[in-house]
Order: sequence, then structure tokens, then C-alpha cells
Amino acid sequence: MNSGEIVVSVVVPAYNAETWLPLTLESACQQTLREIEILVVDDDSSDRTAEVVREFSARDPRVRLIHRKNGGVGAARNTAIAEARGRYIAPLDADDLWAPEKLAAQVACMEAGGEQMGMCYCWSEKIDARGQRITAGFPFEIEGSVLRPLVLRNFVGSGSVPMFRAAALAKVGPYLERSEQGGEQGCEDWDLSLRIAEHYQIGLVRRCLVGYRQIANCMSLNAEGMSRSYQVIIARAKARDTGLPPAVFRWSAGNFYSYLVSKCYLWGDYPGCLQSMARAASADIMLFGNRRFYLMGLKSLLRILTGTRGMPPGADPDAPQKRQRSSWAESIQSRRWQDAVETTGALPKS
Repeated sequence: MNSGEIVVSVVVPAYNAETWLPLTLESACQQTLREIEILVVDDDSSDRTAEVVREFSARDPRVRLIHRKNGGVGAARNTAIAEARGRYIAPLDADDLWAPEKLAAQVACMEAGGEQMGMCYCWSEKIDARGQRITAGFPFEIEGSVLRPLVLRNFVGSGSVPMFRAAALAKVGPYLERSEQGGEQGCEDWDLSLRIAEHYQIGLVRRCLVGYRQIANCMSLNAEGMSRSYQVIIARAKARDTGLPPAVFRWSAGNFYSYLVSKCYLWGDYPGCLQSMARAASADIMLFGNRRFYLMGLKSLLRILTGTRGMPPGADPDAPQKRQRSSWAESIQSRRWQDAVETTGALPKS
């Protein structure tokens, strides 16, 4: 490693982020890997976001503020990537947190993987507004050629999790921007991971190194916006004709809308829960054999009719449920996933 070389460019999109940004930037500045730059893109905020960044920059010259006209998270990330000087790019959302060794561990993984490794991810856990853990991570152990399981489910998780090889981004192109998603956003990180997986191997650091903050106004809780963004990115994946069978995309839609069913239900958006349920079932009728799926729908309908609320907002839809005997439909879904995971050994196309 050459003296003065920037190894990792940290990319932080920030819009009205003054509440959480100090903690986020502190977690970036405290990385054990010191050869980094931290590019914060103020996406035309109306609060003190820019002032917060200037305060950090005054005491740590690795932090740099970039202004741009509001264009959404994808456009903000792309603005920083265009100015990045590191061999690797690590996105960090303005309300998430990194463990101090996050970047060092991922760089070691990428260096070991060589040029054929375009991206490395790690495990994460969900945290609340106070930074307290909501749930421990639910780790996937998938690496190598991961396209099929990655279409089925975005197992990478938060946009603050991956590290990309800068050369890989130059090859596959930047993040989708809001204007390319019908004015919505939310799945652009999944889209980029899919494009990387079509050409490169994906590495894994088997440690929980990211705190993914769950708050009521975060992007992932906008079920309708997430739905529209998903439709765009999955249509793009189909159009690239990677040889995956059509059933994989149907099952992907069933999985994605099932996730929104849980998300909406546990945050009290019962109309959104029912709408997502209809979309999930239209993609994969097998879901009606999943007890938890249809029970959330029935409870949502009951709560709409009676005007009552259920579980307090903020519970985790991905949390493990009390173990029950699997239904035949759940067994089939599990087999689909296992079949996809078993395809991860071969190298992707160059």
C-alpha cells in the first residue's frame, strides 16, 4: 500500500440528515483503515446537514462536502463516485452505523478475491432511533456466483453493507437514479448488486459490521415507492437476458411483496399490507399456503374494519418466528431457495 494512497472512497448521500449524520460520520472517521476519503453529498438539504459536514471536515480533512441539486439517493451516490479516488467504493447511508473494522475486513476480503471479485458484503443488524439493536443479524452464507439467489432475494440487505471494486462499477455502470425509476427510489442498491453479480464474484465477511437504522420515515417503509422501484429493477434484470428461467422472477416478486406485507403490517400500514398481499399472491399463489402470510392479511383486514391497531410500530418483519411445523407450501418455498443457493459455485460470465 503506497503512502498517501486512498484505498476506499466512502460515499454518503445526505438529505436533511442533521439528526443522525454526526453519529454516522463518526463511525466512518473511526475506521481502523485510515487510508480513506469520506465524500458527503448534500442533496440540497434545508436543515443543518452541510454545517455538520463542515464541522467534521474542520477536524478531519478526509471528510469532504459536495453540494448538488436534489436528485435522490442514487444521483447523490453517483455524484460522489464520479469524484472518488479509491480502489474501492463503500456507500454509507446518512443514518446507519459501521463497526470500526468494517472497511479493513472488507478490503482484506476483496484483496484475497482478486480482480474477479467485484463486490463484498458483510452481515448487519437492525437498530432503532436510539441506536439499540432491534434484532440480531440473520446471516446468509452465500458467496461466489450469486446471481440466481440474489434475484430471488436481496440478501445483501442495507445499502450501507457492500463494498464495490471501483473498476467493476466502471464496467457495469452507476446506481439507478430517481428519474430512471418513475420518480421513486429504494431498490437501486439491489439493481447495482445484480449487475455486479452478472459479471463478477461476490465475497462475504462473516461478521456483523453494520447497524441498519429503522425509523418511521426511512425509505424502506414507503411500500408503494419501494414497489414501483422494484418493478423497474426487475424489468431491467429480465431485459438483460441472463438465462434465468421466468419462474425465478415470479418467485422473486412473491418474496419481495411478502416482505412488504410483513413490513406494512408491523408498522401499522394495514391497507399497504393488503395491497402487497394481493401483489405477492398474484406472483406466487403458493404463498397462500404460508400461514404467517395469510394471517397478517386477515388481521390487517380486521383492524381496518374495527379501527384497532396491533403490534407497536418498529417490530422486525424479518425476525425469526416461533418454530412450527412447516406447511407443504413453505417446504416448497424452502426447496426453491436451497436450489438457488446450490448454484453459487460456478464463475459468472465475464
